[in-house]
Amino acid sequence: MASFLRSWLIVAVLSAGASGCATRAKDLVTLNYGWPEQASMRVTHTVDMRTDREGRTKAQRRFTMTLGPVDEEGQRRLAIRDVEIIESMLPTFIRPRSPAIIDAQGDFQGMDPVEDDLNPLSLDVFPPNPEKKAQMTRNLIAGLEQDLRDKWNQWVGSWHGARLKPGKLEVVSSTIEVGIGRKTYEEVPAEDRQQLDVGVPCSDAEPEPRCARLHVVREPVGQTDDTKGPYARLELELVTDPSTLLPYSSRLIRMDRVNWSTKGGEPHFHESVHVEQHTFLHGMDTTAGPMARVSALQPIPTSLK
Repeated sequence: MASFLRSWLIVAVLSAGASGCATRAKDLVTLNYGWPEQASMRVTHTVDMRTDREGRTKAQRRFTMTLGPVDEEGQRRLAIRDVEIIESMLPTFIRPRSPAIIDAQGDFQGMDPVEDDLNPLSLDVFPPNPEKKAQMTRNLIAGLEQDLRDKWNQWVGSWHGARLKPGKLEVVSSTIEVGIGRKTYEEVPAEDRQQLDVGVPCSDAEPEPRCARLHVVREPVGQTDDTKGPYARLELELVTDPSTLLPYSSRLIRMDRVNWSTKGGEPHFHESVHVEQHTFLHGMDTTAGPMARVSALQPIPTSLK
């Protein structure tokens, strides 16, 4: 499936520009990147996938995420360690993860490939042909790096520096990839409906209303989930500290309706919903102890029957 998180940065930049034209600067909230020098948090990561073909697949894990000190090049490493698998049918949940490289401004710069990230797959999947193996290795590294980039941009990279008016619904132009075949996607014009609310509790563990909630919905122009034909929808909800962009929870929902019929045949549509949620616990010993409960997010929307 196509990347869920592309182009969020475009949304933030366009929204900031649109707000600046119609709103006084003092009415705007600026989202600033300001993670501490050595940030550490315990994360719960849940994936819930449902299709009308294969039913439901769920996975959940916990891990510690750390952002290390600045090195000589002014960069920091975002690393995952102490992974605890709670429920999983997804190989990607078990595989080790390479550190991401983050610069001083909070932008994603790349990935440090870890050999152990590749070895578990190389034994069973990689072909014996050296050239094909090298190509598959490059593709795997590129995919891992894109996933890390997407996650960081979802939480931080797409939003730092954005200036938004709280409570105002912004509608900006964008694009979205819509599945028009089993493995074929087409990029089509879309609209992003984006709203920032401030003064919300960060979590049950930190109920002080100092966080902000960013809600973004992306759909093809003129379409909803009631529209017939191929369809896709993205929804992001991020609860974060606007003064540092330290996240407290994020939820990304991708809905797809794809025509699986052969070329020239009668349309035969299948639907799927992919929900990925992260909750972040700050200010504790992240090496041990139970996770604190975070505030529940809204029910998962789906058109699957």
